[in-house]
Amino acid sequence: MQYALAEHGATSDAQRQALYDQIEREFDAIKQKHRADLGAKDVAYIKGLRRHSRIAEALGRGLIWFSKDPITFALGVVCLWVHRNLEAIEIGHNVLHGQYDCFPEIPQFHSRNFKWKAPVDEEGWRREHNGLHHVHTNVFDKDPDLNHGLLRMNDQTPWSPVHRWQVPMYLFMAYPVVLYNFNKQNLGLREDMRKRLLVDEARGFAKADAPGTLQERRLRERLSVMRVLVKEYVVFPVLALVTGFSFFKVLLGNALADLLNNYWISCTIQATHFTAPLQPEDALHHRGHWYITQIDSSVNFKGSRTMSKLWGHLNYQVEHHLFPDIPSHRYPDMAIEVQAVCKKYGLNYQCNPSWGVAIRNYVKAMWKYSFPPKDAHPAQAQGVPHA
Repeated sequence: MQYALAEHGATSDAQRQALYDQIEREFDAIKQKHRADLGAKDVAYIKGLRRHSRIAEALGRGLIWFSKDPITFALGVVCLWVHRNLEAIEIGHNVLHGQYDCFPEIPQFHSRNFKWKAPVDEEGWRREHNGLHHVHTNVFDKDPDLNHGLLRMNDQTPWSPVHRWQVPMYLFMAYPVVLYNFNKQNLGLREDMRKRLLVDEARGFAKADAPGTLQERRLRERLSVMRVLVKEYVVFPVLALVTGFSFFKVLLGNALADLLNNYWISCTIQATHFTAPLQPEDALHHRGHWYITQIDSSVNFKGSRTMSKLWGHLNYQVEHHLFPDIPSHRYPDMAIEVQAVCKKYGLNYQCNPSWGVAIRNYVKAMWKYSFPPKDAHPAQAQGVPHA
C-alpha cells in the first residue's frame, strides 16, 4: 500500500493525508451513488429471495420426507441446503448489516427486528461482526475474526503446539459446525478453551466483549442453537414418524443439509479474508486510510451472479468490506467502479480466478502458519513462553 502511495508522489505525511482525502472522496462517491438509487428493486430483491427460500424449503422437506430412492432423497437435501444457505448468508448476514433498514415497508428485514434462521444470536453477531470485525479488520488484538477459535494465520500471533493440527482440526472438526462456533465466539465463550490450549491466549485473540454475565451469555447461546436443533432434529423427524414415514431418513436429510451449509459458509468466508498484511490501528483516524486497509484485507473470487447469491455475494468481499450496509446484490456493479479507483491509485485489488483457487490459497496459508516461524526462539518452537 505504501508503494502505491509513493507512486503518486505521496512520500511525506502531508502528501499521504492529501491522497487519503482523494481516495475517501472516490469511495464515498460510489457509496452515495448507490445509496441514492435504493428503491423498489431492492425491496423486490429481498422479498423475492425469501419467497425462493421458502419454495426451496418446501421442496426439500417434501422430497426428503416422501423419497423412495437415493436420487430423490439427494435432491431433497440439496433443496433444503439452498434454503438454509440463502437464509444464513444472502438474507440473514446481509440483513443484520442493516442493508434494508431504510425501507419502512419491510420491517421484517430490519436488522433490529430480524429473526435469523441460523444457530446464531443476532445481537451477539451484530456486536462482534459489525461492530468489531468490520471496524478493526485485520488489526492485531482488535479484530476477533482474525483468529477464529484457536486459528493462527499470521506470524505475530504466538505459536502453540496445538497449531500443528489446525488444518485437519478446522477442515474436519470446526468447519462442519462453523455457525455454531461463530455463535460461541460472538458471545465470548471461547476464552476458557484458549487458556487451556494456547501458550499465550491473550495475544492476538481479541475478545468479543459481549454484554451480560457468563451465565446470561451461555443461556443466549443455548437458546439460539436450540431453535435450530429442535426444529431440524426433533420436530420434523417426529412429524415424519407420526405420519408413517421414516424418522431416521428425515433426521439424516436435515443433518446433511446442515453439514453442507456449514461447510459452504466456512469455505466462502475464510477464503475471502486475507490475514496478511496486518493493518495499523491508526487507520481509523482517516476514512481514506481505512478504505485502503479494507482492500488490503479482503480478496474476491470470480463467479456468476446466480452463484453469488449462494455465496451471499461474499465472493465480492472487497466491496462488502468497503460498503457493508449497501444491499449485497449491488456488489457486482459496484466492483467495476471499485476496480477503477484501485487502478487509478495503484491499490492492490485482489481477486482469485475461482472459488477453488481461493480455497486452495487459504488452506496453503493455514498450513504455513501451522508451524512456528523459522527464526523462532528454541523455547517458542516448543510452545514455551520466553522473555
